[in-house]
Amino acid sequence: MALNIPQLILQFIGNQTETGIILLPFHYPKKDEWEEFQSGFRYHGLSGKDLTSTKEGEWQPGWHVIARNGMDDPFFIDLNEETSGFPVYYALHGAGRWDAIDLGFNIVSLGRFLEQMEKAGKDKTACLQLVELSTDVRNPFWLELRTTIQEWDDEETESTEIDPALLRYGKLVITDAGASKVKVAKYLMKIWNIGPQEALARLTQPDVLVANGFQLHLQKYIDDLQELGATVAWSFEASDNK
Repeated sequence: MALNIPQLILQFIGNQTETGIILLPFHYPKKDEWEEFQSGFRYHGLSGKDLTSTKEGEWQPGWHVIARNGMDDPFFIDLNEETSGFPVYYALHGAGRWDAIDLGFNIVSLGRFLEQMEKAGKDKTACLQLVELSTDVRNPFWLELRTTIQEWDDEETESTEIDPALLRYGKLVITDAGASKVKVAKYLMKIWNIGPQEALARLTQPDVLVANGFQLHLQKYIDDLQELGATVAWSFEASDNK
């Protein structure tokens, strides 16, 4: 193994804490799979090309993924911030750029929070209390988690079989924006976190990439874009996660 992983990180990934909540850490690297776990973030999984860069919106050289959630969004730390206890960051994958959200936890305190959430299980009241007491709910990530928990049914719902086709990883592209191009651009602004003029400019290009990810996770984008009159398509070519 090329990298000497700090003990705090080894302890976090070794705990493998799973809360059962899709937005929270779900997949963890094993110690001997640390480098492989960085595939698609620090380097391209097929070509091995280095994907790190100091440019804004790119994967920074010090960033290393310590977990992914059920939608394959990464939780990561900067190895240069060991003296700060490794603050933990989150980013949405498939947006075309990496925008790090500081979760307000270091790696130890996040681990403790996840353990508390794991113990709370599907107790809606207990989970909401933990989120509201332990996090800044103005933070977009914690706000989304809080909203997700609030939408839980009071009674457990039966699990259903998932179509294997929805678990394929690929690219969602717009092949035709349709007649309501401005409405489509406004919708994409929120996904891409860009201004209206840039969104409209992108829509003039052929096969506009919306996001990378599993079809199951991006189904809402498909439904919304089709409702707006856009024509979308899937490409299952291998790619990095950005």
